[in-house]
Amino acid sequence: MKEVLTFVEQKKHEFAQHPLCKFLQDKSIDPRQRLSWAPCLTPFSMAFGELNRVVLRQEPTDDPYQALINKHTYEDDHHWIWFLEDLEKLGLDHDMRFSDAMRFLWSERTQKTRDVCHKIALHTFGVEPVVILAAIEAIEATGNVVLSLTAEVAQELQQATKHNYRYFGQHHFCVETGHAMGTDDVEALLEKIQFTEEQHAQAIALVDKVFEVFTESLDELMDYIQTHSLDQPYATTRAGKTPVLSAA
Repeated sequence: MKEVLTFVEQKKHEFAQHPLCKFLQDKSIDPRQRLSWAPCLTPFSMAFGELNRVVLRQEPTDDPYQALINKHTYEDDHHWIWFLEDLEKLGLDHDMRFSDAMRFLWSERTQKTRDVCHKIALHTFGVEPVVILAAIEAIEATGNVVLSLTAEVAQELQQATKHNYRYFGQHHFCVETGHAMGTDDVEALLEKIQFTEEQHAQAIALVDKVFEVFTESLDELMDYIQTHSLDQPYATTRAGKTPVLSAA
């Protein structure tokens, strides 16, 4: 596993160079604008709890690695509550018809982000728990990168609004350590795991897939930033395209 963890760190460094990460660091841009993509994250944030509860968690179990995964899922299955709170605090909790909300959430604007949890479920189906731990390390690494940046943006906003942003702020970042949670000294424990050649190959491929789906999501979020405004977060500004959604 140690070699796989090194690979995760390499992919994490590459992931941190994404244009969205650079955008989040640009203090010349209004901090609220830097989080304007938040509505597009809804399918992922809401599905992530279910990914942990229904897909990654398997109880009861006598597999020590599955038990480790299960503990982790209890740390990660409720963050959507913080997300909904922050949408309201960011002024992005707009009134609209239910059908309009569905058109946005299941539109091309959120396709890649909507696919993240589905694809992780697909790629981990039938995989040994010890190998799934590698996928969890990759998931946590992506979260650590993005949340380290949104926490700084949220801190800027907090100074102006006096709101505490639990999802995008320090609260979430502090629980996203970059590693599986719920077990003491988990990093040392993971490094001691000995993979077979087949498990090693599976783990590397799975880590690669996880970073791929999250990178595609960030590509999509960056496109959204470039084509939408805070005033019209649910309507496209692309010339020649029919608006996907407009607020009622």
